[in-house]
Amino acid sequence: MDLSVYHALNDFAYEHAFVGDLAKFFAQYAVFVLVAAVALLWLAGPARVCQKQRYAAFCAGVATILALLAVQVVNHLYDRTRPFVYHTHHLLIAHGKDASFPSDHTSGAFAIAFTFLLFGARRLGWAAFVWGVLIAVARVMVGVHYPTDVLGGVGVGAIAALIVWAPPVRALLCRVSDRLSELYPSSTPSPTSR
Repeated sequence: MDLSVYHALNDFAYEHAFVGDLAKFFAQYAVFVLVAAVALLWLAGPARVCQKQRYAAFCAGVATILALLAVQVVNHLYDRTRPFVYHTHHLLIAHGKDASFPSDHTSGAFAIAFTFLLFGARRLGWAAFVWGVLIAVARVMVGVHYPTDVLGGVGVGAIAALIVWAPPVRALLCRVSDRLSELYPSSTPSPTSR
């Protein structure tokens, strides 16, 4: 099943140039767009972004780091070979032959999506969720992951989000977010300076 879904998606991207080009973008760059959007949301400052969304953005950044660290640990414990190494097929992007399970791009994207959803920032969370699905599918389409690799990434992202959502961790991270916010001036004048 895993291999047949991989072949079907990879063949489809290879045979349809427009889909293949979209898959290449989502597989390589979309996660960085998502991370940059989260960073900009937090950096926008309390005068422009509500506190709930800023806390969600900060905690999503921490969840992403946790997810990527977890991926490294799993990669060292379980060195699953990437599909393009075992199966002569269509590799649409250049990629190393490092461990395949779980997908780090998918883990990071879903850590962000699930954190926003847990914090109640529903629109942002669902937008990130859809973006994450596109990343996950694209990673299979370009030939660098099996479907179970990206499903594993979804699981890692969910666990990382649950860790930062745990009450003691969440309270600590929200305090850290507030302290870091005090280190740079807001670009919007405060009401008392007008």
